[in-house]
Parts: sequence; structure tokens; C-alpha cells
Amino acid sequence: MRVLRRVVFLLMTVGGVAAPAIAQSQFELKQGDRVVFYGDSITNQRRYTTFVETYVVTRFPRLDVWFVHSGWAGDRVTGGDAGPIDLRLQRDVITSKPTVVTIMLGMNDGSYQPWNDDIFRKYSTGYQHIIDFIKSAVPGVRVTVIEPSPYDDVTRPANIGDGYNAVLVRYGQFVKELGEREHLSVADLNGPVVALLEAAKAKDPELAKSIIPDPSIRVRAAP
Repeated sequence: MRVLRRVVFLLMTVGGVAAPAIAQSQFELKQGDRVVFYGDSITNQRRYTTFVETYVVTRFPRLDVWFVHSGWAGDRVTGGDAGPIDLRLQRDVITSKPTVVTIMLGMNDGSYQPWNDDIFRKYSTGYQHIIDFIKSAVPGVRVTVIEPSPYDDVTRPANIGDGYNAVLVRYGQFVKELGEREHLSVADLNGPVVALLEAAKAKDPELAKSIIPDPSIRVRAAP
């Protein structure tokens, strides 16, 4: 819960203001905003997205904001089962006329293998294309890019090279640099979760494994 609340703050607040002190004038979302959450199965499960939405409607009940959940299990920066990336973006993002878009991709893009330069180039090129596409189609849109959430190499032995999360951390560094270069907001959903896993493991190694039953925290939503 604390990690997800932190994600809410990172996604939606300005300047790291503590929750009780957040005033509507300091809040990132404004009257009439349309927020599209875009990503893979981690977005598709509607867990962190629902926490964000619930936070907004309960803390700011008079704020007229729409939320659209556009995650799709298995997606990569190139698209996936729901279609190639340009189709996904046009149909599942642009048609909603968003004023705010959040993007989290990377878990599938690393292909669940040790670091590979060719695979990373596809990721970096594809991610840049997504940003260019959205900015071109929706001028003035506010974008938050989310560094990939972790693969749990903490409570379980690493079974992919030196650990698959090490790959995702490097992907996250790229996302952070992309955000800075493109003047986007950046949120980290990797570091805080890893810190929580490490603290839990130090107290109870077996119980800590139950925090993320699936090490990639990928929970596919029912059709």
C-alpha cells in the first residue's frame, strides 16, 4: 500500500508534497483532464491505475477527471496481440483525446534474458517513437513515463543471468534520461518496490515471497 501510494504521488503531484498538504492548486491533474494509462499486463491488471483513480476521486471529489485504462497483456514498445504500436496508440490512446498519458513498458521488452544490445536498441528506438507519435497527435499533452516495475530477484534466486531486474533497471535509466530529454514527468516503480522486498526479506524471508507471487508482478486480467 505504501509503495502504491508513493506511485500515486510520483504520478500526480508536483514537488513531492506530502499527502495531507496537497492542495488542488499543487495537484498535477486539473479540471476536465482525461488521463490514459498505457502499458502492458502490469497496467492491464488495473492495480496501480485503480489506486491512482481512487486517490483522485476520494481526495478531490469535485475534480472532473476521466480515466481510461489502456494496458494490454504482453505488449512491448512495438505493440503486441492487440495490434502494432501505431494502431494501439491511435485506437487506444489518441481517440480518447487525452490531456495526460502515463506509459509503463519494459517488462516484456527485455525478453526475459540477460542484457542484449540489439534488444535494448529496439526498446529505446520504439519508446522514442511512442513519445514522438503521442506528442505529434496530441500537442500539449502531459506525459509521465514510468520506469519498469521490478522482476523479483530479491526474495527468490536470480534465474536469468545476474538477475532480470538488473536489465530492467538499465531500461529504467534510459526511460529517466528520455523523460529529462523530452521534458516529461518521470516516476520510478522499480526502486521503491525493490526496497520493500529487501526490507521484508530481512524480517521474514519466506513470508516476503508472498508479496509478489509472480516475480514479474504480471497479473493478467481476465478477458
